Amino acid sequence: MLTQRDLDEIEDRLKETFITKEDFTGYKSELFNKLDKIVKNTSDTHEEIELIENRVSKLEATPQVTP
Repeated sequence: MLTQRDLDEIEDRLKETFITKEDFTGYKSELFNKLDKIVKNTSDTHEEIELIENRVSKLEATPQVTP
């Protein structure tokens, strides 16, 4: 038969092996914050590329004067 001490020992070993719900929630929040930054950066980069492409298109459409 298991004693309370045995159950406490099992619980302690499980805590060392598995993460708690609070630990997971903290990890998940940190991960999503990092992913949000990556998505925003990617979106900003895409918008910058569109602006540059528009500028290049306008330059290419403008007649160039050659000496």
